[in-house]
Amino acid sequence: MTVQLSDFINLYTLPCGRALYAARQVQAIARDLNLPLIEVPAEVFFDVANDAHNLEFSYRTAKVQPQYGPLATKLDNELDRGLGAFDRAIGNYEDLANSADTEPELTDAYNLLAREAFPRGVTHITLMSFPEEWEEVGKLLPRLQGNGDLAGAVARLSLQPFVAKLAKTHTAFGAELKKTPKVDGPTFDQIRAARAAIQTRARQLVAVVLGTFPLDDDDSVTKRGLLLEPLIAQQRAIAATYKSRRTATDVNPETGEVTELVE
Repeated sequence: MTVQLSDFINLYTLPCGRALYAARQVQAIARDLNLPLIEVPAEVFFDVANDAHNLEFSYRTAKVQPQYGPLATKLDNELDRGLGAFDRAIGNYEDLANSADTEPELTDAYNLLAREAFPRGVTHITLMSFPEEWEEVGKLLPRLQGNGDLAGAVARLSLQPFVAKLAKTHTAFGAELKKTPKVDGPTFDQIRAARAAIQTRARQLVAVVLGTFPLDDDDSVTKRGLLLEPLIAQQRAIAATYKSRRTATDVNPETGEVTELVE
């Protein structure tokens, strides 16, 4: 049977900042008390927490990097304008199509495009995410060109230049979406492993303190309390957030100021 420290020492998961803040305090207390046996595992705990904290920073930085090529936003705006221009060009035929002396073919062409091109409004498409908009326009274009069911109506209203412009922009936009910039950053599996290492080192530190001061005499109780208070304080803070049904928060490792967790 394998016995783990986690079988006996149960701690709330320590975010990196809280772990760093506590580790720094335990190091200082162990140094003041001249307890190298405890200062060493406290330093290891600090180093592991610091490594995890740096990984989280790299992960957060990588997440906010551009997902697509540098021209993606420009081409998205251009595609939005093209869709808007095409929609307005269709709308320009409304009065003529509703005129009694307008030939039926033109009226039918207008009614078909007004009904089918943007059934939920053009903004339904322009407000989509980049890949969603690209995909939606990609479904529309074959209907407007060649043998598509709306191509005849486009030709009857002489809207081919608008469609051609949309097709050109759509192609360029798609190419730009494939230019995913290479961003070096840790994987979330690495983050998860680093956070698990924090818990392991925290338990080991607690075990060393308890093993060094296992008795209930005044000296042992005082020193044990001093050394473990930084960790206990963070455990109390995490427990309080869980009790209020909020997500656990982290702290600035230098000041102890509450911050948000890295997701």
